[in-house]
Amino acid sequence: MHQGCIGPLCDLLKVQDAKIITVALEGLENILKVGDVEMKQKGLPRNQMATWIEEAEGLDKIEELQQHDNDDIYNKVVKILSEYFEVEEEGDADIAPAVQGGQFAFGAAPQGGAAGGFNFS
Repeated sequence: MHQGCIGPLCDLLKVQDAKIITVALEGLENILKVGDVEMKQKGLPRNQMATWIEEAEGLDKIEELQQHDNDDIYNKVVKILSEYFEVEEEGDADIAPAVQGGQFAFGAAPQGGAAGGFNFS
């Protein structure tokens, strides 16, 4: 079943041409869809195609594309990661503004925290 195309497709994720990256992502997404169907039909615990993509260092390359300037590439990457890979979202909860009284309170401590900061209500 593994035809050797996953590695070269993953390698294309490092080129500078957004069209080539998009085509490679679409190809990988189609492969992942097939793996998802196979996983469900055979009752497998994991999508084998996702495993092969990880082994080809494709997951790392896909994750790096979250920083790409092209919105279409970013959106496709987020979709692939959320649908086919068990990845944790990286983010800092302290960056988001606190909400107080239904209003954003930038610079304020989260509810239950110390008082202070700005309140734009």
